[in-house]
Amino acid sequence: MKQISGLEQIHPAYDAFLVDAWGVLHDGVACYPGAKNCLQRLAEFEKPVIVMSNAARRQHDMELELSRVGVNAALYRSVISSGELTWRALREGRLGLHLVEPGYYLGPQRSVSICDGLPLAWTDSVNRAGFVLNAGAPSGNPRDTELLVPLLEAMVARRLPMICANPDQVAVRAGELGISAGAIARRYQDLGATRIIYCGKPFHDIFEVALAALPGIDKSRILMVGDAFETDIAGALAFGLDSLLIAGGIHSAELDPLNEASLRELAARYGVKPGYYCEFLGW
Repeated sequence: MKQISGLEQIHPAYDAFLVDAWGVLHDGVACYPGAKNCLQRLAEFEKPVIVMSNAARRQHDMELELSRVGVNAALYRSVISSGELTWRALREGRLGLHLVEPGYYLGPQRSVSICDGLPLAWTDSVNRAGFVLNAGAPSGNPRDTELLVPLLEAMVARRLPMICANPDQVAVRAGELGISAGAIARRYQDLGATRIIYCGKPFHDIFEVALAALPGIDKSRILMVGDAFETDIAGALAFGLDSLLIAGGIHSAELDPLNEASLRELAARYGVKPGYYCEFLGW
């Protein structure tokens, strides 16, 4: 694990970059200092960037979100989101589950468009649902899943399969950590659920889509840039990609102070090591 100050030090070794959004490019409200300049410099070197996010939203919504925080479309080749993969899999019936309609949407209003255009019926009652689409906490930025336990217990009682559109456990929102859909899915499993399907990092499907968007570029020349050991770094390692950990994202409290000792401790906890690390994405 090598500490770097920015991508200028290592970019000659790579021809393309997969870059996480939340916790790396922005915090949901504003672009991080240095991130936009870094993307601009990569564009100058004609090195494509794929924004690869576990956000439970469609590609178009992700593009609008990036634009709102100051990351315009000229700075990346495409956006790949776990929400888009989930939508496509539901539309095409590729989830490996026999889904009984109607579905129940569990998530915030900002992600509800993931249900639009699908050949599925929906209900606002768990008692009438045949499956659950989990896009995160319905409101606010809760730090744990406690308030959702009664709802999850009702789902367990009905043995409802769950599709988790965002495997992340936590996310940074305006500088504050809160739970993501992955934490809800994990609690659902702890309560006794057995049928849970995940879409997104660290699973291979999303990396395969990214690789297809970079024709002619070998995996050895692609760098994954992310802030989460469990999804970004583990997913890159399993797929055969090098990785750069942004320490100032979801692990910032655990990596304070940021040094080799704190990083090795956290890497040992998750069982994966990034090739490089730095505090924030910059040039």
